[in-house]
Amino acid sequence: MKKYSSSISQRLTGRHKYSFKFCGSVKGKKILDVGSSYGWFEKFAVGAGCQSILGIEPDGNFYNAKKEVPQAVFKQGSALKIPAKDKSFNIVVMFDVIEHIPKGTEIQALNEIKRVLKPKGKFIMSTDFDWWLAKFMDPAWYFGHRHYSQEKLEKLFNLAGFQVVEFQKRGGYFEMTGTILLYLFKWIFRREIPFKSFFDRKKDAEFLNKNDGFVTIFAKTIVR
Repeated sequence: MKKYSSSISQRLTGRHKYSFKFCGSVKGKKILDVGSSYGWFEKFAVGAGCQSILGIEPDGNFYNAKKEVPQAVFKQGSALKIPAKDKSFNIVVMFDVIEHIPKGTEIQALNEIKRVLKPKGKFIMSTDFDWWLAKFMDPAWYFGHRHYSQEKLEKLFNLAGFQVVEFQKRGGYFEMTGTILLYLFKWIFRREIPFKSFFDRKKDAEFLNKNDGFVTIFAKTIVR
């Protein structure tokens, strides 16, 4: 088994690829990525011709993102305190982040995102879907990791002044199994999971070819 790598090429999965697809065109847009992690979305956005992109992380840990995507800007910041002026961005994305901010601060985060979005700007996000098996198969759920239903997200968006454009649910059994293996092999052995290429192909198919998933919910909204 290979040593665990934080490079974008190794960490890119079907979930990330579908995130790109779900966003649509980003050409010529000013973008904020809340929770930029390895810089995978920054690399996509730069390659797709965005005007500019800012990635933020609360602890200032950008892994190798600054080296892998030198065209992007990375700053320390969070969904609750975005280091940007009002009405700065055409698009804000936040993939698999809302479940990690302090419980009960979702509206605060959405209001901060709305503050930095231009009029009619888009907010696009994903999070873990609230379905019994998805929660049961998520090791982190037993320690407080949150999952969200479509109804819960709709309520939050309405309260914060966003209009929902589209919801999609993606990911299935291979995504869940791969996540469990990732927890085990990354944190205990510091190795990539066994049969990684096989799981990557299966997860790609679950996110890109099937529209009846139950692991991740994607939401596209605009500022009202």
